[in-house]
Amino acid sequence: MDFLYFEGGVFMAVELIKDRLKIDQLVGKEEIQSLVEGEITLPENKPKIENVITLDGSVEITNKLVREDRLIVTGIVNFKTLYTTEEDEEQSIHSLESKTDFREEILLEEEYPGAIPVVTADIEHLEYTKITDYKVAVKTVIDIRSKLQLDNTIDIVRDIQGGEGIQILKETIKYNDTIGSNTTRSVVKETFELEEEMPNVLDVLRVNAKVYEKETRVVEGKVIVGGALECFIMYFSDDEEKKINYISQEIPFTHFVEIPGAYKDMDYTLSLQSGDINYDVRGDINGDLRIIDVETSVRIEAKVYTQSEKEVTTDTYSTVKKFDVKNEQIVITENIGKHSVDETLKGVVEVGHGDKVEDICNISAKPVLSDYRILEGKVIIEGLIEVDMLYLSDTNSSLNSVKQEIPFKSYIDIEDTKSDIDVDIVNILDNIDYNKTSDKEVELEITLKNQVYINRVKNINIVKEAIELDEELDKKSRPSITIYMVQKEDTIWDIAKRYNTTVDEIIRTNDIVNQENIMPGEKIIIEKHVDTVYQL
Repeated sequence: MDFLYFEGGVFMAVELIKDRLKIDQLVGKEEIQSLVEGEITLPENKPKIENVITLDGSVEITNKLVREDRLIVTGIVNFKTLYTTEEDEEQSIHSLESKTDFREEILLEEEYPGAIPVVTADIEHLEYTKITDYKVAVKTVIDIRSKLQLDNTIDIVRDIQGGEGIQILKETIKYNDTIGSNTTRSVVKETFELEEEMPNVLDVLRVNAKVYEKETRVVEGKVIVGGALECFIMYFSDDEEKKINYISQEIPFTHFVEIPGAYKDMDYTLSLQSGDINYDVRGDINGDLRIIDVETSVRIEAKVYTQSEKEVTTDTYSTVKKFDVKNEQIVITENIGKHSVDETLKGVVEVGHGDKVEDICNISAKPVLSDYRILEGKVIIEGLIEVDMLYLSDTNSSLNSVKQEIPFKSYIDIEDTKSDIDVDIVNILDNIDYNKTSDKEVELEITLKNQVYINRVKNINIVKEAIELDEELDKKSRPSITIYMVQKEDTIWDIAKRYNTTVDEIIRTNDIVNQENIMPGEKIIIEKHVDTVYQL
């Protein structure tokens, strides 16, 4: 014997309207520090070290792999050293580039088959000690930040149709619907020809490059990346009066990243990383060493997505018949918003006692995030700008280096400050302007871009299946009126479901103005209503 609900003269059957939710699910997030130690040894063709002027480094991630319950990260620390020597009478300053490999295993809470790792790494601390005239010991602390994401497709119930007395609880989810991603490389090269007043090249001491995004557009099937490589070259010349010289130039580039399914003006994320810099010095038409060819490979990671909203059924019941409801708990990273704020920072670099600045060769800097917290509608960011200034000393025209830290504290307004939000912060150093105010001090004006991505990690209990049972609810034995005392964390939905009535009915009977504002200890009146079921 079947029971069908009768509504408006038409027999109604219960139907689940299903859908699919495609999300990037954050399943893990770790941050560790790794100690990398190594030795820099001079090759036979280099003169011995008298004094190390400066030694700096950069980190390059070469591979990242999820294996069982571990994330394996491998990479290279690239070192650049400038040092003085007494062995070479023509060239008192030499440079040396070297590398040290590292491998780190990060233990995960559980296994995540198919998870995609996103890893970034920066040098947090670097120190060195001259061991001999031919060897320098280096200790580096690397800060490794990792995320694990699953490209997950979840079957959901979007709606339930048919039948009398069906009650549905829905929740709207904001998420990024990933269209596609791709990683590619762009070869960037340029030829530098020295201006007429500059002396010839004897030896290239340093080539630094910083890559940054200028303009990016998403069009049909691809992402057009417009970027620039800011290149700084310092060289030792054959000019007796000015041995140390330098040139700086911006190299623009454009690259197409193919992403099928992408359409105009979709949202994107972009990561740019420059690789090893290769250079070659050659002669001009007169045979003088005045032309420098520079080439590097820029790694480009692009992802295209749309910000979407979708309703998900999180609970259901009937006021007429019993239901067998199967639920599943899922974890969703809900995208709340993105904030980008430019901030101007000012600081002063001061040289040591007894020294004077004749000329500034190069100032490099990088932001280091120390801490952040969320307080009263703001994200408070604290960090340091690590500054390294290469300069010619007025005392003896030698090349010197001074390092200094400039602290900063930024406040960024956000709309959502609930305890379950997750914040990702990216600090980008956009520009450095400097002015020598005296022979001891250099004023800096730094433009820092703070990008704050706000997500909420939500645990949601969704309906997977709802089966109507051939069993009518017994309401006749209930009292006509029930007085219920609200318990902690009760909602009107919970109460209505417990007594097989409706939310609207409880609101109407109790003259409730705001259903989100019921308090523990409050008394709720529940009236009995018996629904009609037709038996065929």
